[in-house]
Amino acid sequence: MSSTVVEGELRSLNPATLEVVGSVPVTEPSAVEEIVARAAEAQARWAEQTLDARRRLVLDAARVLLDRMDELAETVTAETGKPLVESYTSEVLVSVENARWVAANAPRVLRPERAPFQQLYLRHKRGFLVYEPLGVMAIVSPWNFPFAIPFTQAVAAVAAGNAVVVKPSELTPLSGSWVERAFAEAGAPPGLVQTVQGAGEEVGDALVRAPGVAKVVFTGSTAVGRRVGLACAELLRPVTLELGGKDPMLVLADADLGRTVEGALWGAFSNCGQVCAGVERVYVARDRYEEFAASLARRAGELRLGRGDEPGVDLGPLISEAHRAKVEDLVADARERGAEALSGGRRPEVGLPGWFYEPTVLAGSDASGRIEREEVFGPVVTVMPFEDEEEAIRLANASPFGLGASVWTRDVARARRLAARLAAGSVWTNDVAYSYGAGQASWGGVKESGLGRTHSKHGLYACTRVKFVDSDSGRVPVPWWYPYGPDAAESFRAALGVLYGDGVGARLDAAWRHRRGLLHLARRYLSGP
Repeated sequence: MSSTVVEGELRSLNPATLEVVGSVPVTEPSAVEEIVARAAEAQARWAEQTLDARRRLVLDAARVLLDRMDELAETVTAETGKPLVESYTSEVLVSVENARWVAANAPRVLRPERAPFQQLYLRHKRGFLVYEPLGVMAIVSPWNFPFAIPFTQAVAAVAAGNAVVVKPSELTPLSGSWVERAFAEAGAPPGLVQTVQGAGEEVGDALVRAPGVAKVVFTGSTAVGRRVGLACAELLRPVTLELGGKDPMLVLADADLGRTVEGALWGAFSNCGQVCAGVERVYVARDRYEEFAASLARRAGELRLGRGDEPGVDLGPLISEAHRAKVEDLVADARERGAEALSGGRRPEVGLPGWFYEPTVLAGSDASGRIEREEVFGPVVTVMPFEDEEEAIRLANASPFGLGASVWTRDVARARRLAARLAAGSVWTNDVAYSYGAGQASWGGVKESGLGRTHSKHGLYACTRVKFVDSDSGRVPVPWWYPYGPDAAESFRAALGVLYGDGVGARLDAAWRHRRGLLHLARRYLSGP
């Protein structure tokens, strides 16, 4: 493990050096309910703030990140082992960009929305959709992007008027605690954004089930996500689940091979492959397969492994020894089924005690094997040829997961056609996974990759409950109220024919045949019940 609990302190270890990075106090499960209650008190006052006031707090939190970017990036790199450049890009940049998008767009997206009535008999009313905060939102976040994931989810929640309680992964408690710190330094009211810490499942389970939690946002494995979803279902508590991925990459015959190889390299091996939307399966048009596979293997062998704070390092370690053992097990199973490691496939010699594994390109894997079905979540990618588009789509959609997918071709129209057939929450053309950093793009998956969306306007809507509110002077009678009388059914039979008849002729005919009913309806409108 890369964290341990000692005398009530959760200690975080650097997965490259196995040195202690720091520690945080463990939250007692029994204290979680009180923390949520404190959040609820803060939220009740925060909900009264204007959308503009909420926008300003989100912007101030982004400014804190810019002021503290070096300290934050160094903390993330120390806890995860990822290269420092990735801490700046996938953690700080992504967070600032999403915060700024939310600040710029939440007031527009969440303001009351007119719901005009087109119905003739309701024209005198004025309707609105009002987006109200949910209350206290629990955010249970993973270790692979230990700051960006909970922070971007928190800014949407806070902008929508909610309070937030974050439970970071026990493997990255210091990075996760930066969410609360950033908002506190930005001037957030006490209790509005809090963090609970703990190893194992006790604290997370206590938070998910705590009275007063209005919604849970969970990011993590499919197995744990199922348990979280079941717990929320028992409580009739809404939940967003962003779970695993097994993203396919379709390389068509006309693709720019140089760009495609570099895209596959980064998509498969950034963050040491520990990316839910990382490229794990590459399907290549057969006449480009050999060239592509050889080029990708060569480039993978050129990547430099080491500790993330060392200049020029491309790959850091895996997060834990148990995680590396899982990756090795999947690679071994693939080899037993006939796969060949064109590069990697073993532990490297890097002069460090951490949990390193070479970037691995596997060819000739069995399409029904574990390596093609299970999420590896490590620096391993499989490469397989396809004959035509139909086979490519079939292979891509064969996975139980459906988070992201990418299509690589010079024909953009063709890419759009294929995107429509891919079972994924996001489909990118000649790029991969970049849209998590673009606030306007929705994020989430299908199938076993989860349900619900974060980011974009839909992520903001997911932090609210929509209420319909109307305005009516009360002067217009309501014809379907009591007493019905003997002519009521005939009157509405007439109204249906006149309002919805198929064509002018049919409507005129209905008006003539049911004129007595229409007369009765007119009297009701004019005289009231």
